[in-house]
Amino acid sequence: MLNETLLIDDLAMLSSAQMLGRKTGTVGSYKAKSFIQSRFKKIGLAHFPEYSEFLQKFPYPKDFSDNQGFNIVGWLKGTHYEQKYIVVTAHYDHLGAKGSHIYYGADDNASGVAALLAVAAKVSELGLAHSVIFLATDAEEKGLYGAKAFIKNIPVNKNAILLNINLDMLGEGGRRNRLYASFSRGDEQLAEFVKNVADTAGLCLISGHRKSQNFRQFEKKINWRKASDHAVFSNIDIPYIFLGGGVHKRYHTSKDNFENINQKFYVTAAETAWLILQAADSYQ
Repeated sequence: MLNETLLIDDLAMLSSAQMLGRKTGTVGSYKAKSFIQSRFKKIGLAHFPEYSEFLQKFPYPKDFSDNQGFNIVGWLKGTHYEQKYIVVTAHYDHLGAKGSHIYYGADDNASGVAALLAVAAKVSELGLAHSVIFLATDAEEKGLYGAKAFIKNIPVNKNAILLNINLDMLGEGGRRNRLYASFSRGDEQLAEFVKNVADTAGLCLISGHRKSQNFRQFEKKINWRKASDHAVFSNIDIPYIFLGGGVHKRYHTSKDNFENINQKFYVTAAETAWLILQAADSYQ
């Protein structure tokens, strides 16, 4: 089991007013970056030589000029397959603030980052056969720029990356408490262990994202295979599993706050992410 107290505390901190919506390039984003760095250090993650203090700086385009984003990258060595990697991702940026309204981004995507931290702590405690890279990306909302920067300068051999597990919006499962697991098209091995996890998860784990009845008109515009950081890994033929609850009425509004997170569902969703990582680790 994950440390539920730390999971909820990290979610509360990342979605708090002091983070000011974590918009890339703002004071709130820098506060979130520093918080995640401190958690990586406390958990005991190692950093790659090229990413001192876990930071990967990268430029992203804004208003005909380049601004700077910051990925936070750490890793834990595998016990049997040190040179083979699973990459767990979650973007920490959100929309910031407009006037007096803060877009807290509790579900999108403080939920994914807090789950990543909880899973990292569990891997640090127990170890896994494969090495695991934990990547909190910046500037996802602006066009997946953080993931693109990581792929452009991967600190390990690209062919050594076996899988990307992307965590994005784990805090809202709707009335039926549904969590969706999308994966690389036609990958029977991924389909098999998602099914195995679904049999043991304490919620309704569905293979493939579905359109929500209430938001069908909105969701028809979303191509889930390209909707988050996993798309960048897929573009260079790295298999992925994308774990998330889908959009809801508070999506990209100021009401996506900590108070509106379904904590019982969220804890189980984060536990499911851990189960999926364990299942992936069992394959060579």
